Parts: sequence; structure tokens; C-alpha cells
Amino acid sequence: MGALAVAVLISSQASTHAWGASHEGGHADDRVHCSSDRPETAVVACTHIIDDARLDVFERATALKNRAFHYQELGDLERSIADYTAVLSRPEQRRVQAKTYVNRGLVYSRQGAAAAAVADFTQAATLDPKLDSAYINRASILMKQGDTEGAVADLDRAIQLDPRAVAVYLSRASIHAHRRDYARAIADYGKAIELDPNNPTTWRDRGLAYRAMDNSESASADATEALRLDPNMGSAHLDVAIGLERAGKLAAALEEFNRAIQLSPADADAWQARGDAYIRRGDRNQAIADFTQAISFNPMLVAAYANRGAAHLGNSEWDASIADFTRALAIDPTQFAAYLNRGLAYTKRNERERAVSDFTRAIQLNPRASEAYRNRAFVRAEAADSPGALDDYNHAIDIDPKDAEALRGRGFVHLQRHEADAAITDLSAALALNPNDALAQRFRASARLLLSKQTH
Repeated sequence: MGALAVAVLISSQASTHAWGASHEGGHADDRVHCSSDRPETAVVACTHIIDDARLDVFERATALKNRAFHYQELGDLERSIADYTAVLSRPEQRRVQAKTYVNRGLVYSRQGAAAAAVADFTQAATLDPKLDSAYINRASILMKQGDTEGAVADLDRAIQLDPRAVAVYLSRASIHAHRRDYARAIADYGKAIELDPNNPTTWRDRGLAYRAMDNSESASADATEALRLDPNMGSAHLDVAIGLERAGKLAAALEEFNRAIQLSPADADAWQARGDAYIRRGDRNQAIADFTQAISFNPMLVAAYANRGAAHLGNSEWDASIADFTRALAIDPTQFAAYLNRGLAYTKRNERERAVSDFTRAIQLNPRASEAYRNRAFVRAEAADSPGALDDYNHAIDIDPKDAEALRGRGFVHLQRHEADAAITDLSAALALNPNDALAQRFRASARLLLSKQTH
């Protein structure tokens, strides 16, 4: 899924009340400029009105509100907040005051003062419970803070107030998708499509949610519709390519990956996905090139490092693979496969202690990983730790009784310990699963020879 979308920030309109017929003080031009001119000119005009004590309080307050909005447009956030604060200190109708709180909250949000912004949006909703912009803008901040429950509650309220607000459905859908609640995400994307069927991005995003639910047919249909609406949407070509790859149509998938990259040459995910396809095709060098491109566009893309490391591992490039797995783990220490594969690379370099350490960490992350136990068992057997090796092989076989490699490995350890009967049992079981395993055949022959010697 794509990055979590942020709820659309909605500002209350600048207060541009019609000015009265009075031309007291000669401010006719200032009134026009204060309400509708360029921000720089408007600020000067509004200031003239604010500073003229001869004008009535309402007119000066309206100019103050307008100046706050124009400062907001100019990015002069401190002055904007000061003006909005002055406006809020004056008596005003609750609904009008609520909109002012929303606007000041938006300025606080731009400042990065999240707590102050949330407080203002909350006060706005209290003053006017039907002001949807208060809920939408508060939801935006709650989303950034990771309070998805609070954000969804606010967006629920906003939708109750305006059931045709497409942007709100999209924001709520993105939260559901981020939480992996894909069914609710699909429902919200569907409502957004019903209201605005011509937005290709919505079709693409719903397709991604379908893909996450393994509904390839619906995912491909949505991606196809996105491309009908926008044939140059690189991300939709990417999703079509992923669907083709999962369907086993590798050649067609690569064509779509090529198109996605042609349209969006800086899309790190597209480079990585094509690299994965090249791995499946057995073209490790081309995969390495694509993963390298992906990393150049997104140096924090864990999967690109991990998969490039796997390609280097397949090429027997131990140092390069270890470097990539190490980088992946520096970004995300919970990467089970990176520990497992780095352990394999260390094994190939005869760095047994490091290999055992990595396999141990992999087991901690995934206690049901029979391959991690099996690989640690192999290293322990190589280090003449037969009790440790047997214990690990036992775990591997308990998890997967049809792990032919683990059965062969345990049979070999029994052979080394001169336990001929146990060795023959395990090696025969391994050969029943893989009759062409030459090592198992050779080890079993040795075990039978040993048994013959032991019984004579």
C-alpha cells in the first residue's frame, strides 16, 4: 500500500463581509483591498482600517480577521496567530467564532504545534458541532500522531455531516488500509468511486486493497480501470505487472514493469518489483542492477537491500550479500529473512559464531522457522557440537516432519556418533522424500556398513 494519506485540511473562508455604505475616514479603497486584493496589499489596507479608531468596532474586527487570513496566506504565522487570537478575544456568535478557531488551528498545525492545533479544532467542534472542517482537520493531526481510532471517529462524524465528501472517504479509506482493515478500506474507496468515478487514483488504491486481500481478479480489474482513465499512470501499470507476475505470466509482467518504470522512472517500488521478477527468472545480475536503482531513489527501502543481498548470495558474493543484509537490518531489525540469509553467508565464510548468532536471532523472530533450526544445526555439527546439532535437527523435524534436509542432517550426526540404527532410520526417511539425494544415499551406505561391523 501507498503512504498513509493525510486528511484534506479545510480552512474556513476568510471573513469578507460586505462593508457598510459609510465612507467615514476615507477608507473606501482600503475596504476593497482588505477583502480581496493580493495578500501583501491586503495586509496594508486592513491595517489602515484596524488602526483607525474612528471606525466602528465591527468594521475593525472584520479587518483584523481578514488580516489574520492574509498573514496566513503569506506564511507569517506568528502575526496570523496574534490576529486570530485578538479576534477570539472579542464577543462573537458561536458559529463564527468556531470558524476562527479552525483557522487559527490550521496556522498552529503549519507551525508544528500539534497540541495547540488539536485544542483549537476541539474548541471549534464544541462551539459548532456541525462544523465538519473542525473534525476533518483534527483527524489529519491525529492520523499523523498515530491515533487512528481518534482520526476515524472524527472522519465518521464529518461524513455524517456531509455524506458526499469524497476526500473524507478517501482519508478514512487510507487509515483502514494502513491498519490492514482492507474490507473497510474497500468499502470507503467504493463510496468515493460512486461519488467520483473518474478519479484513477481511487481505482488504483482500491485495487491495492483488493491485492492485499489476495483478490487478484478485482485488483486487476481496478488497475485496468485506472489505466483506462489515465493510461500514463505508472503506479497502475506497476499493479497490473504485479498481478501478472503472481499469475505466473512473467514475460507479460516484465513488459508492464518496463512501462511503469518508463512512466515513473523515480519510483523505487517499481525498480524493486522488477528486480524481484528478474530474481524469479533467474537473472540475478539484472535484479542486482534494479535493486541498486531502487536504493538510489529510496535509501531506506529495506526490501531492496534484503533482496539484493539474496541475489549476491545466489552469486556466491558473500561479502556483498553480508553488507546488504546488514544494511537492511540496520533499518529494520525485525527482518527474519535477513538474519537467516546473512547466517548462510557467514556459514559460507566459515564464520560459525556469527552464523549461529544470526540463526538464533532468526529463531527468536520466528520460532516456527524449521530452516533456521536446520541451518544452525548444520553449523553446530561442523563445529563438532553433536548434542546441539541433534537438538536443533529435532526442533526442525518437529516443525516439519517432511524436511528431507533435516532428516539427512540428523542421520549424518547419528552416523558421526556411531549410532547406526538411528542414522539408517533418518537417512531412509530422507530418501523416501527425495530418492535422488546422493548424499543421503552415501551416508546410509556408510551407516549400513557401520551396523554390519557393530553386529559382527
